[in-house]
Amino acid sequence: MAVTIKDVAKRAGVNPSTVSRAIRNHATISDKTKEKVKKAMQELGYRQNSAAQMLASGKAGAIGVIFPPVENKSDQPFFMKILTSINEEARDKKITVAIASAHSNEALLSQVQVMYQEKRVDGFIMLYTAQDDAVRDYLLSDKIPFVVIGTPSDRANEITSVDNDNHLLGAEAVQYLVSLGHKKLAFVTNTELGEVYQERYFGFYEKARSLGLTPSLVNSEKKLTIRDVTGLVIMDDILAIKVIQELSEQGISVPDQVSVISFNNSFFASLIHPYLTTFDINVVQLGHRSVQKLAHLLDYPDDFREKVTVPFELKVRESTKAV
Repeated sequence: MAVTIKDVAKRAGVNPSTVSRAIRNHATISDKTKEKVKKAMQELGYRQNSAAQMLASGKAGAIGVIFPPVENKSDQPFFMKILTSINEEARDKKITVAIASAHSNEALLSQVQVMYQEKRVDGFIMLYTAQDDAVRDYLLSDKIPFVVIGTPSDRANEITSVDNDNHLLGAEAVQYLVSLGHKKLAFVTNTELGEVYQERYFGFYEKARSLGLTPSLVNSEKKLTIRDVTGLVIMDDILAIKVIQELSEQGISVPDQVSVISFNNSFFASLIHPYLTTFDINVVQLGHRSVQKLAHLLDYPDDFREKVTVPFELKVRESTKAV
């Protein structure tokens, strides 16, 4: 018969709840009691159980994945794909994954604090970057191991991050459209916040200017007007599909009149015609590398922080055409 926590509690002379808290290395349990629980586990043959290993190492054997504090996460396939990738790599390393998600910064911070203070996780992977972010500042100030998927705009030297070169992505989008003969280009976005937007847009803008072009910026939240533009670089695949539909309603054909290139290579990219020409940002590798770097930080907390750059690849499909 398998040994249970109740068996361990009886042998150690404590309550089952005390054993549970001792396993999580909870601060309210004294070192003396933790030793009693550990000894009871060993005597009862509970040592090979993951809980005993947690108690012996002082680690939870789990990591937290922090989603951004926004309401429309389900609209972005990136988040589910990156979470799947993180789970795959964590499973290979025998690490469990917990999720922190809320609609406000305050609620998210509270959740992250509870997860760490109650020893539910050993560290975190943040799926977003933002300036003056309370969650990030808490992790830094309390010296909690964490990795960011994205590129921090400040305090980058203190943070291990995993990302694509989004500046280069924006530049490469311009280069490809120009190679097709397009000279009137616009960048279309539904947000002007966040490092991903800034990096992709400025890469687009600087490359276009270096080629003697006069690029424009279009906010899709307003009426979509492209005038004489023949090439659109769009913030992501989801927005690209919406833009193509709106252009169709205006009687503008993609790619016959306007070429469209986007980013992320989500499953939406080849869902409806025209299939999207888009950059595959290698989400699987982003997830795997983030877990690998966090595992390294958990073993070597004083090691240098670094940025890991994951390569990307252009997938040429139906939404672009030479002029």
